Amino acid sequence: MSKKTAPFRTALVTGADGGLGLEVARQLAAQRARVILHARTAELGERALKNLVTGGAQAERLFVVTADFADLGQVARMARQVAADHAKLDLLVNNAAVFGSPTRTVTADDHEITFQVNYLAPYLLTRLLWPTLTMTPGSRIVNVSSALHRGGRLHWGDVDSTKRYSAVAAYAQSKLALNLFTKAVAERGGADLLAASVHPGLLATDMIRNYTREAGRPVSEGAAAVLHLATAQIEDGGYYEGVAASLPNTLMNDHSSVDRLWKLSARLVGLAA
Repeated sequence: MSKKTAPFRTALVTGADGGLGLEVARQLAAQRARVILHARTAELGERALKNLVTGGAQAERLFVVTADFADLGQVARMARQVAADHAKLDLLVNNAAVFGSPTRTVTADDHEITFQVNYLAPYLLTRLLWPTLTMTPGSRIVNVSSALHRGGRLHWGDVDSTKRYSAVAAYAQSKLALNLFTKAVAERGGADLLAASVHPGLLATDMIRNYTREAGRPVSEGAAAVLHLATAQIEDGGYYEGVAASLPNTLMNDHSSVDRLWKLSARLVGLAA
């Protein structure tokens, strides 16, 4: 089902201290939205804020919050801060992500870092901000995904890759999980909370430069695709490549898997399903 909402007023963009997230924040600010910039550290957040203000954004409409997504306690604290400081949230862009390292890395929460940063952290953040997001009917979540999710598998008994690890496989699994979460939000949010996931393309970001030989397309094009899904008529719970609806991994359309992942994720982050 396609749905359309009014333009956003207050938006939270994760990973807004550089790359795609910073450009999404820049374009939001240009449309006079109140923008909450998430950064991993206060220093990175202040640098992003200065960058936007220097480019013409109004400082009084920008807010910085910090959390290292490798620490779920910090994610929870950030969610509480956002909810306390902002009565309503019209748009959440779950953009923060890592590609992973050549060798398996474990967080303080005892999760493989790619799965935690790319999936468990945005799951927890979204769940904790659910009341704030649903204060405004038609609020949206745009999850920044990847076409690599199509080759991903959810290792139900080993989502943290303890038995076998590959950086590419861990990344693909994390983005597949994020897409299933998009579907779950659509199923549980009704008309009050809409969701879409998007592969913005291979962009000229540090992640692309570090892990591929591609030059990457302008980051502004990827940001425009993200914000298109924030206001255009969309398939609620759908997967997009750029602004075009695209076929996802078939698991995304399996209701039992969507529900199973929701319940597993709740258990892993200590929430009720």
